[in-house]
Amino acid sequence: MANILRSSLISIAATGASLLAGFASNIIASRMLGPSGAGLVAFAIWAATSASAVADLGLPQTMLRNGGAASGPGETWKGLVHSALRTFLLSVMLVGACMLGYAAWLGRHDAGGAWRWALTAALFIAYALAAFSTAVARGRGRFGQTATSTVIGGVLQVPLVFIGAWFWGAAGALIGHVARYLPQAVRVRGYMGHPRQPLTPDMRAYASNMWLSDLVENMILSRIEFLFLGIFFASTQIGYFAAGLSLAGLIEQIMLQISPALIVGFADAHSRKDMKALQLSYSRVMRMVSLIMFPVSFGGAVIIPQLLPMIFGPLFTPAVPAATILMATVWPAALAVIPWGLISAAGHSHQILRIQIISGFLTIILLLAIVPWGGLEGAAWSRAGVSILTLVILLYISTRHIGIATPWGALFRTMLAGALCAAAAAVPILLFEGIVAIAAAVAAGAIVYLLAIRLFRLVDPDDADVLLSGFEAKLPSSARRAVSGLFAFIAPR
Repeated sequence: MANILRSSLISIAATGASLLAGFASNIIASRMLGPSGAGLVAFAIWAATSASAVADLGLPQTMLRNGGAASGPGETWKGLVHSALRTFLLSVMLVGACMLGYAAWLGRHDAGGAWRWALTAALFIAYALAAFSTAVARGRGRFGQTATSTVIGGVLQVPLVFIGAWFWGAAGALIGHVARYLPQAVRVRGYMGHPRQPLTPDMRAYASNMWLSDLVENMILSRIEFLFLGIFFASTQIGYFAAGLSLAGLIEQIMLQISPALIVGFADAHSRKDMKALQLSYSRVMRMVSLIMFPVSFGGAVIIPQLLPMIFGPLFTPAVPAATILMATVWPAALAVIPWGLISAAGHSHQILRIQIISGFLTIILLLAIVPWGGLEGAAWSRAGVSILTLVILLYISTRHIGIATPWGALFRTMLAGALCAAAAAVPILLFEGIVAIAAAVAAGAIVYLLAIRLFRLVDPDDADVLLSGFEAKLPSSARRAVSGLFAFIAPR
């Protein structure tokens, strides 16, 4: 559990910096390009990440799960990675060539669109290579390496998005997003030039299942609302939805970044068949994550009507209802990362694939049925419904097929505490406006939530000790004393 926590903290710290850079880039693009231009950028990013899911063949996930276990004379894991990388690069080059070919064809009658698609192809290549390199590094436990690359990419992203948007519009803004992934992408060179070690049949089967699963996840479950809003409406509606999703998306992305640490940690306990340790780690992670997710989700939904127009500008006010729905229902998508990591670590990739197919099918059906008349809010409710159903299925499989129970009592008490937090935050929002309302709402919600944590005994003293051990080496002495006092209040012995 300590290793999982340490790795997760490193990933979250680096990802936090990267996500802040990404969020700042979204704000820059939205304010400089308006809803329509921001919609074009958002659609290009979704197209690049979806193309990466097509090209990766499930190999990054396979390296994440098996790279750490592949060791022996001569560091045979490098030969395994080289073998996977060779296939991976061929696939990336093929998909990249198709995207560039489309950009060239488009250039005959739409020069702006051609440049935008050419940069989308560049973003796809950088993102795909970074994803593979990151998976290998994390599989080997090199979370510090990926954290450094992530921070460097975030530092490059913001000014380049601003400069690109200023001079070249939506296409130029993509330059900054390409730069975000380059520092980690270039590390791929370190995995070349070693004797090849063929992937085992089990690894190939796992890769196939994870590939199909990631196809559904990235092409359908991530941002496919952009496609339907673009078909039935225009890029302006995509821009509204992208702005509304940006705040909730920050939470989802942070949770996705701890999933590699969960997979590595859970896989270690599962390989040793230590079900007691696996159950303890799973329950503890579920409780700790829910402590953050419920107040952020419910409280965030309360302050979004004031916060979103302040950040993105009054032009994005039509996005407020959808943003409120998305934030209030982001918690199931965040919590789902934990059973997903458990099932993946246990090698049940076929179960992940089945869940993704079911969720993808329901997503398309709901969007076709709701978006034409429900617009932005319909897309948001569709996303919420699929997220809740997916979480329920994942929790069922974790119990039925792996034998790991869900701490339902703790989850329901934490949900109630989160609702009390949101209720307290709603009072200042109703009484005041602007930054004063938001600041007062955050303060009121935090105070009530801390009291609810103590009242409902949501933090076990042993859990508090684990958290303190993770913070002690990373905080100055004064901060450690403050954190220690806080935990002594909310988790008294």
